[in-house]
Formats: sequence, structure tokens, C-alpha cells
Amino acid sequence: MRILFLTYFRRKVGGTESYLNAIIPAYRRRGNDVSVCYTDEGPTNRQPFEFADEIQQWRLEISGHATTLGQIKDWRPDLIFCHGTTDLAFEADILKLAPGIFFAHNYYGTCISGHKTHKFPVPLPCTRLFGPGCLLQYFPRRCGGRSPITMIKLYSEQAQRLRILRSYAVIATNSDHLSVEYDRHGFNTHRLPYPVFADNSERPRIARPDSHQRWQLLFVGRMDNLKGGLVLLDALPEIRSGVDREVELVFAGDGPERKRWERKAARVRSSSKGIHITFKGWLDKTALNRTISQADLLVVPSLWPEPCGVVGVEAGLYSIPAAAFSVGGIPEWLRDGENGYLAPGNPATPSGLASAVVRALAPENYSRLCVGARSLALNWTLERHCEAFDRLVEKVMKLTAVELQAKPSQDAIPI
Repeated sequence: MRILFLTYFRRKVGGTESYLNAIIPAYRRRGNDVSVCYTDEGPTNRQPFEFADEIQQWRLEISGHATTLGQIKDWRPDLIFCHGTTDLAFEADILKLAPGIFFAHNYYGTCISGHKTHKFPVPLPCTRLFGPGCLLQYFPRRCGGRSPITMIKLYSEQAQRLRILRSYAVIATNSDHLSVEYDRHGFNTHRLPYPVFADNSERPRIARPDSHQRWQLLFVGRMDNLKGGLVLLDALPEIRSGVDREVELVFAGDGPERKRWERKAARVRSSSKGIHITFKGWLDKTALNRTISQADLLVVPSLWPEPCGVVGVEAGLYSIPAAAFSVGGIPEWLRDGENGYLAPGNPATPSGLASAVVRALAPENYSRLCVGARSLALNWTLERHCEAFDRLVEKVMKLTAVELQAKPSQDAIPI
């Protein structure tokens, strides 16, 4: 089968690109003819994909709309597997060439800002259906910025995305939470188990010299308001008072709120004994894996409804449990009392997060949670994902064949 992977960037930027880096070679190994089309170059400070020469690749920025479309048409794909694009007109034209599956990694076409969150008076997950009513909520609920021009632009873009999604045979999602969101908008959805690792090799933890004196907490991700870094910092004094060791919090990541978080961290350190805070910035994969392997607990203080949040599964491969707010798709990988603890997410409070962290680090719980973290993470395999995708493709191709048979021939004479 010839599968065209259609996506945003040629460079590895986030979770979607990490997914493609694993799945595209895997599908070629499974006997498929695979190609990739990127609609944008992406940030030049990030590493580009390096696929085998046998994998045909198109770059819309280089060849342009008409040339790229013509070349893909000549390649004759059997299936379009889309992960979002930066050119909606091109995406619509590509879907005329073959049946399509759209893999929703986020709230594509169902939210004016893409965050599915009201930011005022406090951050809360939004449950509205996308529509004109979102324009009325945009400023009062601080869904986005303060520019009415930007509001109209974002709304028009998401409305267009929603229309294009109607052209896909099915919407695939990486969580039941996201499936429910698209089901509410009238789509046919299919849950695909997300692949986090491709082998069963051990991921050993690395012991720290200070492991008996300090608990090390780890935050991984982009530093912006909805990722909850300030809430986590506010929770640290209560966490320290509830555990039997000093506490070190390591931030691995960067973003627009980093300076603000660093100022807050300095105030927390100066006012509380036994609290240490380190900012490491963005780490490459090797350095990040080493940092994860040295941690005692992953903390995911996201205030917005994360569609999935697979960093918790990646930590689980190293037998690292987690504490997080119960929002979005997080409860699908964080099983309360099995591989960590959940804090109430509506509303999300520092005290609630501190309680979840303290419970996870309690001597009567911690060893059991470590075992559970590894056990649950081992279910998120590349092989399991590929098998589920094969079944979905078979379903889509059968549906397409039935639809083609039901259409009248162009040569038929109407009665």
C-alpha cells in the first residue's frame, strides 16, 4: 500500500514529529511504500528528519502548491495519513487524491485557541462545542489575546479546519478524551494506542549520590502559563513539609514563562529551607533520558486538558511514577494508586498537587508505584500501535470501496 504522511514541519519540534520519526520507518519495514509531505520547514534551530533515501519526501515551501500536488498525484497514494498542516488549501486538494485518516494530536478544529481552556478567572478546561458562541467567550474568558483581529483570524481558521476534517474517512485520536471531543462534534473517531517505545529493552534508573537525602521531582516540557509551573512552585513548601527528605525540583524545558518561573523559584528557595530548584533548559534525547532516569517522581502540573501527555509513559519506562492534575487524557495513563496519584483538576490548586506528590513519595506507596509505572508503560508499544493502525486502514479501505460501488457510473444514463 502507498501511504502519504502529510504533516506540518520537516523538523522535529514536538510530540507529533517524534511520533512520525518512529512510525514512518516502521511502516516501511511492514512492506508499505511510504512518502512524506511537509507543508512548512519549521524552526531552523531544530533537527530535520533523516529518513532513508527510498522514502520519497516533498517540501511544499520548495516546490510550491501546484508542482507538489502534481507529483503526489503521479505517485498515486492509496491513503492520506494527515497530522495537521500549515496550508489548508493544499490539504483540501490532497484529500481529493485518496481516502484520508486524520490523526488528531490536539484540538484541531474544535477550539478557537487550540487550548480548550478558559483562562479567567482561573484556568479551567472548556467543554463548549466550537461555534459562534466561542467569539462571545473569547475576551471574557481570556481564551486568547486581546486583539479582535486575531480573534476573527483564529476563528475563521479553525472553522475552515473543521470543514476540511469532514472530508476524512475517520478521525484517529491518541486518547479516549480526544475521541469524546471529536464525537461531540459529529465525527467518526477511532482510538489508536500511542507508541512510546519500539523495544522491550531495560531502562535502568541511575542512582544519585544524594538520593537518600533528597527527593528529586522532575518537570518536562514547554514553560508557558497553562503548563502549571507556578502552581508547582507554590506547592513546594507544602510538599517539603509532608515528606521525610529535602526536595529538589528540576525543570527540563524552556518557553516564554521561564524568566517568570525563575524569579518565583528564587523567592521559594529564599523563604523555605530544604528546597532546591534547577533549570536545565531544553535537553537532547540522550540528556533528557538520563535526567528522567535520575528522578524520583515526574510532576505534570498542566492546567489545560492535555490531549494525552505521554511524557508520563516515557518516565514510566524508567520505573518513575507521576503526580498530575486530573485533566484531559492524563488519567488514561496515570492510574490513581497504580503508577502515581492524581490531584483534582477543576479547579487545580497547589495544595491538591502537593497532596498527590506527598502520597506518591510516602514509604508505604512509593516502591509499589515504581513497579506499576514500568508495568503500565510497557503496554505503549510501537507494534501495538501499528497493528491497530493496520486494522483501521483495512476498515477505511473497505468503506471507501463500498462508497465507490454505491456511486453511479459517470457513463450511466439517468432514467
